[in-house]
Amino acid sequence: MKSIIILAAVLAAGLSTTAQATQYVFVAMDNTPETKMCVSAGSNDRDALRLQLNQSSYGTARYNANTVLCNGKSLAQFAHQYGADQTHTYLIPLTRERLRYNERVIIRDISYAAPQAEPGKVYVMVSSN
Repeated sequence: MKSIIILAAVLAAGLSTTAQATQYVFVAMDNTPETKMCVSAGSNDRDALRLQLNQSSYGTARYNANTVLCNGKSLAQFAHQYGADQTHTYLIPLTRERLRYNERVIIRDISYAAPQAEPGKVYVMVSSN
């Protein structure tokens, strides 16, 4: 009995490590500072984003975090959408409540095994307009 439990634990650990996350590649549609902020936010490059927000000629980091839109979303929402946890955590204190990501609970049927697509890269076209 003990060996079955250990075997089940080893199999569960092995299966969890084989899952691969989707890799997003952000392609800037233009060369504006706002689009560069969006690419940095989505790419999880916190240091570059912080530098771009603070060196922008449009205002303070807080102003930019609340006014720049990436594909129709705020910087914080955009970072959260693509799993950029470091930039999302950096942006939260700078972002107004209504521009943060709205957490929702979704209940899914985990017994349904949908066909899995081949893991790969997803190209995201980014624009600040």
